[in-house]
Amino acid sequence: MRIFLIPAALLLALPSYADNLRGFYAGGTLDFIDGNTTDSAGNDVDFRAAEGFGGYKLNGWVGGELRLGLGFAGESYTIGLGSDSVDVDISIDYFESIYYRLEKTNQVAKLYGLIGYTNLQWSTKLDGNSDSYSKSGPSYGVGVGFVMNENTNLNFEYRQIINTDDIEFTALNIGFDYRF
Repeated sequence: MRIFLIPAALLLALPSYADNLRGFYAGGTLDFIDGNTTDSAGNDVDFRAAEGFGGYKLNGWVGGELRLGLGFAGESYTIGLGSDSVDVDISIDYFESIYYRLEKTNQVAKLYGLIGYTNLQWSTKLDGNSDSYSKSGPSYGVGVGFVMNENTNLNFEYRQIINTDDIEFTALNIGFDYRF
């Protein structure tokens, strides 16, 4: 009978480790964003953004997250129109997202998925004339986080920031989060 008590006690102790991964968390990422389009010279249109996020994990299947991203590097190029040329600047102003987050964790890493909705605003400047555009749509992604210590994780993500009929912005992110 005692032979079964030790394995039973060990099995009952496993959920207690996973339980301390629930609760509030906050963090930030550096985003490398692909606009999924090209300029007139055939070059990819890429952006950089910084993003802050916060959320709550009830358990591995139920979690919610809010994110706010600010663009800090866009693209500039020149379009040749016969003997004239036009300077074009395009940049992401900001984006805000809300996600349902599911997560599977162990002592070394976590794998998570994001399903949600994003509002994105970007600006273009054509020979000194500025225009702003806004688009909202579905957003999703996957990520892996590596445990650095009891409360801190180093995360790597792939995410469709927004994916509609008109536009598509994808991102590779590196970041961290802190579990309270």
